[in-house]
Amino acid sequence: MIKNKHLLILFFLAMILVVIGALFKIMHWTYAGITENTLLSIGLVSEAIVIVLLILKITKDNKSDFLNK
Repeated sequence: MIKNKHLLILFFLAMILVVIGALFKIMHWTYAGITENTLLSIGLVSEAIVIVLLILKITKDNKSDFLNK
């Protein structure tokens, strides 16, 4: 299974994509057909996927019944 540190690295890379996409949107830049909306969409979707994987990993690894407390 994938390690937590790898998921965090993926999360930070997705965050960087979102920040770059926001910068492109603020400055009205386009680069080789890559628009700000594309960068923002890819970054946000990948962040959501990584967060879901982290939550699943934490709940699977944690044998305690913390969700029912």
